Amino acid sequence: MDTLLVGNTSYFRKDEIVVACPQDMVVVCDSDQDAYKEDNITWFDQPVMSAKFRRLFNTYGFERVLFFSRSLTRDTNKVGEIEELRRVFSLSQKHHVKQFVYIVSDEALVDVDNSDSIIFDSTNNLCRYYAETYRIDVKIVYSPYLLSAYNRDDYWCRILRNIENKERVEIKSLEDEAAYFLKPADLADFLARLFADWEPEEDEKGEKTLFEKIYLKSGAKTTYGEIKNKILNVYPHADISLSKSGIKGKIIHGDNKAREIYGWFAHHDACWDFEEYISKYQELYHQKPTFSERIKKRFSFLGKALMPIELIGGAAFVELYNYMSAGSVQFKMIDVRLLFVIVMALLYGTRIGTLSALIEITSLIVAYQLSGTNALLLFYDPGNWIAFILLLVAAAFCGYIKQKREEDILFVKEESETIKSENAFISKLYQEAMNYKNQYKADLIGSRDGFGRIFDVVKRLSTTVPEEIFAESIPVMEDVLNNKAIAIYTINDPNARFARLNVCSEQLGQTLKKSINLDEYSEVLKTLTENDIWFNGNVIEGFPTYVAGIKSEGNVSVLIMIYRVEYMQISTYYSNLIRILAGLMENFILKAWDYQKAVVAETYVEGTGITKTAYFKQQFEIQKEMMDNRLTSFRLIRIQREGRSLEEIDEMFQSKIRNNDIIGIGDDQNIYLLAAQVDSSSEGIVLKRFRDMGLKCDIVHSVS
Repeated sequence: MDTLLVGNTSYFRKDEIVVACPQDMVVVCDSDQDAYKEDNITWFDQPVMSAKFRRLFNTYGFERVLFFSRSLTRDTNKVGEIEELRRVFSLSQKHHVKQFVYIVSDEALVDVDNSDSIIFDSTNNLCRYYAETYRIDVKIVYSPYLLSAYNRDDYWCRILRNIENKERVEIKSLEDEAAYFLKPADLADFLARLFADWEPEEDEKGEKTLFEKIYLKSGAKTTYGEIKNKILNVYPHADISLSKSGIKGKIIHGDNKAREIYGWFAHHDACWDFEEYISKYQELYHQKPTFSERIKKRFSFLGKALMPIELIGGAAFVELYNYMSAGSVQFKMIDVRLLFVIVMALLYGTRIGTLSALIEITSLIVAYQLSGTNALLLFYDPGNWIAFILLLVAAAFCGYIKQKREEDILFVKEESETIKSENAFISKLYQEAMNYKNQYKADLIGSRDGFGRIFDVVKRLSTTVPEEIFAESIPVMEDVLNNKAIAIYTINDPNARFARLNVCSEQLGQTLKKSINLDEYSEVLKTLTENDIWFNGNVIEGFPTYVAGIKSEGNVSVLIMIYRVEYMQISTYYSNLIRILAGLMENFILKAWDYQKAVVAETYVEGTGITKTAYFKQQFEIQKEMMDNRLTSFRLIRIQREGRSLEEIDEMFQSKIRNNDIIGIGDDQNIYLLAAQVDSSSEGIVLKRFRDMGLKCDIVHSVS
């Protein structure tokens, strides 16, 4: 199974991923991590909202998605998670993801209304919406805060970093308050148990639902006061204060399904070995710089210190030069002040160039005064301003050239990095696509795809019992058509006004009618009579998207209805796929009916429509298996004979049972009835009808 990990994934390293998804092809997408591949795990450094993230869904066939909430890190200040969650859900729905796990902090369970609770409620509603609307099996896992030094933004990593920066640290918790954190290894262990025993939850009515909440508990006993003492043992000069409790209310957990269903509990008190956490933090983030890095740092410092030296020294040199060359005619042809301003502006940019120009303007004013030009004459003669203006213009122009050159270089570097990143991403996707191509090619030849899949369909439908064919046809068509909303109705008489529901997908069991009026489906029957499939092009409400038929002796006897077809599936290819499956089913069902007609003497008691015991028990087991798979519903009704002959009972039931009901005799010589498509809401009506006939009857669970 292809699995995607997205969100706050920094807590999960290779060891945790292997525990949680041992056999999966795993993709981890996190913009805070570097891109690389190790064994069957691939890391991509792409943000969720980027176009490249969408390409991952196009390349991989993800069947399972794990979204790690940012709230798993205590006191995180990152925003925008609900938009990312919605985007991941949207892509999951379009690419038919089967399992979706949203792991969020149990902070969402605090019984206080505030801005955070509104956001948590919104994410909860979003998960429920996609589960109920798009039939994605969603589970929300409420977990304590995670703790790992491998996550640079972990709560305690930030605390230790502030301590090392000699900043005052305030922990919003009390001395005796337990630190409820969870180690990623414990979370990985729970996920492994969850995936190994993944089942949709059943609601109060016993029906399966695709939305479930699971609560994890830390069980920690280490207090924040103990953690503070452990930090002070390593950082004795740390300024740490514990203030009022950070818990704004009481956390309300639900049923302990993690322990009762999955047998999970936290094996570690995450903070009891906090000294090891500090050691790992120092090991990861206190790395000594290499020799080359130290040289670069030294030269970088020298470069910053060299600029003021050059500025002051250069200005002094200019003054000395002008003083020494005062009597030289040749050197008077060179404006050293202007040359100095140009050099400084080209080396350090506009700001330093302007500062150099102001220094030289001051020097020039002093030179004018020494030569006998007073300040009043200097100010009122515009001709004297030209030198000042030229110095400032030169500084601005040369500084602009310097800045423009740096911006161009930076732009080229950024473009180069972007192109390199794009090429690396595309190359990695191409390599993964080639691996998938080779894998799918092998699957096409040796597994259930291609001819192997057709063979599997033929094998499952190859039986002489019509009810077994109907029972197998639903999972076969669901698999091939990638649709979980299929129903089969039967028409047992060419003159019948109604078609009876025989089997259907689990999702339709509570919504479909047990029988449909054929007068309303006249256009459908007309199309099917012409050996074509009917398409609901006018989007008639309540009608299926596609209907295919099976004809017996020139009349339509079986209706195969496909509901809730996605827009991308409406195509000629999909129509042809339906035709192929309907043709295969028609071939086997007609042969089964012919066989049943040929062995009618072995099936029914002579002269009656009552089936013999062996055949009736076989039909009962078939119906029972279909009911266990939620493909149909029925009730087994025992009717006491009370001295009546089989002929009398047969005559009594001629007009009282439907064509798809089966009546038979048991080993105890009582009569049993398989009432098709009868459930708890209608069983009372059926029993009343028979009791009004003077029969003693009750519902039983086996044939005696």
